[in-house]
Amino acid sequence: MKKILLCLLTVLPLLAWAKFDPNTKWPYIYEEFNDGTIYFANKQKTTAKLNVHLMGNKLHFVDQSGAIRVNDGAEVIRVEIGQDAYIFVEGKLMQIVASHDTIVAVKLVKADFDRLNAGTGAYGTATNSASVRNLSSIELAGMDAPQLGKMLQEKDNGSYIPTDDEYYILINGKRIEASKKEVAKILSPAKQAEWKSFLKQNKIKWSRASDLQKVVDFIAQ
Repeated sequence: MKKILLCLLTVLPLLAWAKFDPNTKWPYIYEEFNDGTIYFANKQKTTAKLNVHLMGNKLHFVDQSGAIRVNDGAEVIRVEIGQDAYIFVEGKLMQIVASHDTIVAVKLVKADFDRLNAGTGAYGTATNSASVRNLSSIELAGMDAPQLGKMLQEKDNGSYIPTDDEYYILINGKRIEASKKEVAKILSPAKQAEWKSFLKQNKIKWSRASDLQKVVDFIAQ
């Protein structure tokens, strides 16, 4: 028992440090700009330090001068950041969590700026007007090529940005919400009974990658 407790005490601090909360001074999905690869439709690719900016889920990269810039997604077919893969869906970078041929399940990490801007003192903001100024600076980040070094110096001084994860399934270019109701709508009448049986046999959690893989595989059958 003592050995188990010692192991837990060793692991728990690591788990605590693993969580990252974006803020108005560092409005990114990742705590750091990570090594990544951008793949283009012309079969070319480029490597850079990459991150996903929460204002519009845009792809930001660090250029040779250390400035942060935006890739608008034109001709980009895939983005890899560390172990994570992304695609652009309606102009937003969404993470691939499951796939089968042309059917893909994706996750959108969506910043809840309405909650951030809800009122006086909310999430560390002083007033609504102050929040608006913060959001303006977030929106501009990357557009005027700020220096990564300067942002890193201030990254812990911002107000917490709440986020929500939204899951979707892409089928032949059409995006639907990842839910039993929306999936049922796109199935043929012949597969409706199979879908009900599938749901009884599999307690699907719609935010779990392994469960979304089961759903994608079912749709692809």
